[in-house]
This record gives sequence, C-alpha cells and structure tokens, in this order.
Amino acid sequence: MSLFGGALSRWSLRASACTCLSGSVKHVDRWTSPVLFSSARSMTSSHQEVADSWQENLGRTDYLDGKRPDKWWTGKAPIHGVCPGVDENGHIRALPQPNLNTTTRKELRDYFDNCWTMTEVVFSALQGEEPFYRPPYHDLRHPKIFYYAHTASVYVNKMRVAGLIPGPLNPYYEHIFETGVDEMQWDDLSKNHMMWPSVEEVRQYRKAVYDLIVDVIENSPEFETANKLQDSPFWSVVMGTEHEKIHLETSSVLMRELPTDVLRVPENYPPLASLEHSKPPTEVPVRGEDYPENELVGIKGGNVILGKPDDFPSYGWDNEYGYKKMSVKPFQVSKFKVSNGDFYEFVADAGYLNESVWEATGWKWRCFRNVKWPTFWIPSGPSGLHQYRLRTVFEVVDMPWDWPIMINYHEAKAYTNWKSDKEGIPREKGYRLLTEAEHNLIREDDTHNESLGVERDHSMVSDGLEMAEKHGFNLNLSYGSESPVNGLKPNSKGVHDVFGNAWEWCEDHFSALENFNVHPYYNDFSIPCFDGEHNLILGGSFISCGDEASIFARFHFRPHFFQHSGLRLVLPNEEDPSLQTSCMDNQGPYVGENPFRSYLGDESTKRYEAEVTLSQYIHLHYGTDDNTPAEAQNYSKNVVDLLSNTMSKDPNGSKNMDRVLDVGCAVGGVSFQLAKHFRDVMGIDISGSFIEIANELKASSVLPYELKDEGEIKSQFMASLPQDTNVDNVTFKHMDAMCIPGDIGSFDAVVAANVLDRISSPNTLLARLGGPHGIVRPGGYVLISSPYTWSERFTPRDLWVGGKMVAENGEPYRSIDGLHNALDNDFDLISTTDLPFTLREHSRLFEYVASQASIWRRKQQ
Repeated sequence: MSLFGGALSRWSLRASACTCLSGSVKHVDRWTSPVLFSSARSMTSSHQEVADSWQENLGRTDYLDGKRPDKWWTGKAPIHGVCPGVDENGHIRALPQPNLNTTTRKELRDYFDNCWTMTEVVFSALQGEEPFYRPPYHDLRHPKIFYYAHTASVYVNKMRVAGLIPGPLNPYYEHIFETGVDEMQWDDLSKNHMMWPSVEEVRQYRKAVYDLIVDVIENSPEFETANKLQDSPFWSVVMGTEHEKIHLETSSVLMRELPTDVLRVPENYPPLASLEHSKPPTEVPVRGEDYPENELVGIKGGNVILGKPDDFPSYGWDNEYGYKKMSVKPFQVSKFKVSNGDFYEFVADAGYLNESVWEATGWKWRCFRNVKWPTFWIPSGPSGLHQYRLRTVFEVVDMPWDWPIMINYHEAKAYTNWKSDKEGIPREKGYRLLTEAEHNLIREDDTHNESLGVERDHSMVSDGLEMAEKHGFNLNLSYGSESPVNGLKPNSKGVHDVFGNAWEWCEDHFSALENFNVHPYYNDFSIPCFDGEHNLILGGSFISCGDEASIFARFHFRPHFFQHSGLRLVLPNEEDPSLQTSCMDNQGPYVGENPFRSYLGDESTKRYEAEVTLSQYIHLHYGTDDNTPAEAQNYSKNVVDLLSNTMSKDPNGSKNMDRVLDVGCAVGGVSFQLAKHFRDVMGIDISGSFIEIANELKASSVLPYELKDEGEIKSQFMASLPQDTNVDNVTFKHMDAMCIPGDIGSFDAVVAANVLDRISSPNTLLARLGGPHGIVRPGGYVLISSPYTWSERFTPRDLWVGGKMVAENGEPYRSIDGLHNALDNDFDLISTTDLPFTLREHSRLFEYVASQASIWRRKQQ
C-alpha cells in the first residue's frame, strides 16, 4: 500500500523533529517502516561497535557462494523483458539519462530499476562473506558491506531532506552508512575493524528502501514538479540514482583490487572488449603491432565556455553549474589515450625507480607503496623480466597492450616528464596532461551547440547497447572493460575516446565555476574538495553512466586515488606553453586559504605568503609579544582554561575528562594544552602543513621559526611545549571538519576554535555534535569560538550560521542565534565571553581579533 493517497495510517507515526543530515531537513512527523530488522544492535546502539578483527563479522549469511539465489535481487531480477537495460543474452547496460522536462513515471521507474539492479549485479560477484568485510589492501576505504548499503541509505536521507518522506527507515543504518571516506593521504590508514550488520540484514534493508522508492516514484504528487529541476523535491530521487551510479564505478574499482579467489564474473555483466592484441607475458609488446603509434593531432585554439545551463533538463551536480570563459592557445594532443603498450616503455626503462621524473609528492607515494609497476598489472615472473598480465574488474587476462593504461595522477605526471626527457624536450615546454578547457576543445563542436537541446549530450540519447557504435564511446557498460584505444571511431578532429573507455587525469584542481551555488539537498558534495588537493578527471570510463557519462560531468579525486583513469598527452603551444587551468584565480568558495594557481601573481609569491601564514599561526599558538594587550596573549592556554574551568565547576564534568577532540587544531597549541587535563586528545585539521608542524613539535618539543620585524628584517623565534605536556596523550590527524567519520567514537569535550567561519558547511560540523549518533557524550561540553568573519570565499552565503539580515522582517540574524538554532535541541548554553587574540604582521603591526566563545553542555539523554 502506498504512503500517498490517504494510506499513511499504515505507518507508525510519532511527532518528533528529524535528525540532522547533510542539508536542511524539512520539519515533518517522523515515521518508522513496518519492516522489522532482526539486529537489536542496529536499532539501539548509538555508536558503531569496534571489533578486534574484521573477521568477527563472518558467519552470519550462508547463501553467498556461487550464483546468487532469487532472493538476492531486491528489485527487478536481471532478466530480459523484466529489468530495463537487460539484453537478450542477459547482460545489463545503462539506460540514457531521463529528460526531466518530459519524463513519465514509468520512464523514471525504468531508469531507477536499471540503476538499482546494475549495483546488485556487480555485488553478486563477491563470493562468501569475506569480500564484504575484508578491508581493501590499502586500508583507505570502507569494506564493501558499507557500499552495498550506502547508496540505499543516501536515497532515504536525501528524500527526507527534500520532504518527500516524513522520517527514517532505519535510523542506525542511515547514520553508519551515510558518509563515505575521502582519505587525506596515502598513509592515512584506518583499521576498519568495526562490527557491521550482516549481509542478509543489509539485503533486507535494501529491499525495504527499494519498495519505498518505487512507492515515491509511482505515487508521490511531487512528481508533477519534476520539470522544475533543482527546485523540485523530486530532484532528490534522481540525485539518489546519480549517486548510486558513482558508487557503481568506485565499487568496481575496489573489486578490481580484491583477490580473484573471492570473486566470480557475474552472469549478467557485459563481456570484456576485444582481446585481439593481448599477448602472453613471455612476449614483449611491439609498437605498431600490439599497440598503435600514438601520433599527435593539432588542435586550433579558441574560446571555451565552461558550465552547464541551469535549464538543461538532466540531473547535474552543483559543481557543473556556473560559468567560466577561457581562451585556449593552439596545442597538440595525442590521437589516442596512452595505452598499456605505451606505458610498458616507461616501466621497462625503470621509470618507477627514476626519482627525477616524479613530482615530489608522487615520489613519496611511490616510495611509501614501493610501487614498481601499475597497480592493475599482475607480474608473472621476476620483476626484472617485466612480464605482466592484466587485472580487469573480476578476472586476470593476458595483457591487451592496446587497452588504455589505468593509473593515478602521480604516475600520469611521471610518465609525461619521462616522455619529455626521452624526446629531449625541456620540461617547461614538454608533455603534460590535458586541462579542462583543452578537453572541451577536442570535443565535437556539436557538444557546445545549445540549439541542439538534449541531442548534444550523448548521455541523454543512447544506452550502452548503441553508445559505442553510434558515438564511438565506450560508456554505459557498452563493454565490461576498457577497450582498444583505436578500436572505436575518432571524432571529426581525429581524436579517439574523447569520452569513455578511461577517465583522463587533468592538470586542473577541482574548483567552483563563477556563480556556483550549493544545492540544499547535498550541500557538501563538492565544496569540501575545493582544497587544491583534488584533481579533475574528465570523460568517463567504460562503466561510467548517467551524469558521469555526460558532457557536463566534472569529477575529481585525490592524486593517489585509483579510478578507471588514465591519460592523454598534450604538447602545449611552443610560443607560449604556460599552463592555464580552470582553477586559476578562483574566487571561492574554497577550503582554508586560497589553494589554487594564479596567473595574476607568481607562484613563488604565493608560496611565500603560505609560509608567512604558517609562521603567524605558530606564533599565535606558542609565542608572545610585549606589544600586544595582555588579554590577547597566551591564546592556546586561554582557550583551554576557559573550558577546563567551566567543566571543573560541574561535579560530573571534572570526573569526565577522558577524551577530547580539537577540531581545526591548526599547529596544535590548543591540543597540547588540553593534554594537561584530558587523558586522550585528538587534534584534526584540513591543512597537511599544520598537522606536519604539530607532529614535529610532538616529536621534538621545540621548533624554530621566523617572523618579519620590519621591511626585510626578520627575527628568529623558538616554539616550545610546556614542560609538563604529556605528548603521548596527543594524536593529530589530517581530517576534514565536515567529514568526521562515524567510527571516531564519542568525546567528553569538543573544541572548535576559530574554524566555524572558515569551512564551507559549518552546519554539517554542528550537526555532527549532537543527535542520536553525535560525537559529544551526554553531559559532555563543546567550546565554540569564532569572530564570525563570514565570507563567500569560504562559505556560500546560504550556509552562513548567522551574520545575515532576515528578508521577511529586516531583523539581524546573528551567529549566536544560528548556534542556538543548530544546538538547542541537544545542548544547553552555559556561557558566552570574548576570547581575543592577535595575528602578527610585523613587530609593530598586529591584527586584533575578538572571537566570541560559547560553551555548551549536552543534555543528559
């Protein structure tokens, strides 16, 4: 029976405010599903349990070996004539994106069913329970059980935010499965030893979510607003499908990293592409025979306009919208993506052992992982013989030398440098990766012709069956793997695989376009990654579908991350080879200080300014100046004294000073002061440079630094820890304040000093403090200090906590009002006071800042 049309009495209702999610949840009555889950832990635990070993999760589901039984399929089984997108051979491929101006309920239902079943086809490859719970070899991602449930939980949470459904289906699942992992560094290892629900419990949850989504699609009256695009509550439904398609691809990469003995090729997965030019590992590949000569094609310069029109009738992520006009000089580009055969030459020439061709960070990654060949190449003999086979998503095959290489950004940059050196081209004029503007210029001109409407975007008109033949793009699972780089037709500019086959790493850092706006249903999809630490990937891969396959797609990953991604070579304009990327002189929002390139000022100036800022923060946390007011001195101690004095007045507070979290810890001064009062201190910060300084001080207790006195004159200083600091109690982690993981546990106190107005979604942090799974324990304390310097450089105006005039009545809405609104359900305000500090410009010029500090105590539950 439907939720709609008067059937609401079937659901158990109770009046209550919704828990906080990523977005502004509309206030509706909470409801619970009639589906009962067998795990008492799932419904009663406020925090996920820690396990000694991931293996403790095993032994609870017994039908996962061999072909999946019928009950595995929680939606439509992958049968021709039953599930949309399944061909006569039983292979499933992706459908085109729906036109939201004209789509019917049936068309949207078909699109959803196709997407849902593709996920279950891919996960049907996992044999037994082990691959669901076994952490990836690099320990940088959740186990697969998380991703099996994650996409389902996001549908529920986003439909709640949009007001399409009145409450959670399973609050515990929708908490632990909501947020994925964006690890900061390749050595940011997580133990992943958690107790997760069983596979069968998650399957039952997926079935309940499927039924709910079908009900919404078929019966919600809000469907009639779908043509309002981003202004429609139904945007959240399509958001769910496009989010699921992202994880269809990322899950396939994680499976590509698993041992083959815990996998089988699903019966419904499309066949691999041509292996005509594969060779057994004992045979050396020959250029021109086993892989094509990768010639350069000349591309005329021109103007490019980036950004998706607001009224284009397909789903788009927030970063796709906006506007940027760029002028591109003539350049040359490789006709094909770089093939396995091309890259073999780099490997055989000891490119992985040649530090001179690697960027500094890339070399550190290579050394940490001890990488000597591409991750998906499988050596079949001693490393010096260079005999390899290829790992595809589910199996190992003889090496197809004409398929595109799959590598990360670090490896791609090393290859371009090596290629330049081999051909004797100076690096500053040598090979590099594509830029976003150049990628737009190598496309067919029709993709920029707005008069063609949806026809200019192949993702709107072709499914996986016809995509390769009609457009020459290996997208939408046309094949179950990458395909020969010269196997599909080129475009009119002579370039193959502009879209599909493998993503292409770009030189650009991921950044907002002008007039960027977050969407309220998913306000932290893009902005946490506007940090100069994520590179664009463009074009899509063989498994990319939906929005990922669109001409407007702009996706991003950290440079050490593996996707189905490779590269295309660019030889820049000989007369002016300067690099111009879409991130240059970006006006925000961005994380922290502007992390992007600039052609208005030189990079050495920017690096110098970053060093000055770092020294200023070290001085703030550890230094003193006689020229500053007494109340603004000893900043770190003042913050901690305010918190500890407040807790000591609480009979219970003084007893509960075990764990404390310092959010936005910067260079660690507050964290070390907290160690005098708490037994376990964790400091987190988005800045890797700040965390490095904090760890240096932890290791040596002293650190020299310098500051400007006047003009060119500088003075030397020494930062030092107080003698009674117990550094063993303190740990520092490179972490985003808006992405605090669910397994971090709970704390007796949380400090967020001068961070609130420097993050792109402050309410995401505030929401993490309380609620059923908040990180602050009942009776625990929160200290928030901020000068409330709101700026759209850091935070989109719609996401400011306060500092705005209310349009309806012209009254000021201050930041303390916003804090009350965010925290009053779970916390009591104990006190507010000014907490001043100074930032030194030079010995006679200081910036005086009067932060407001508020202390809150969590209500006893």
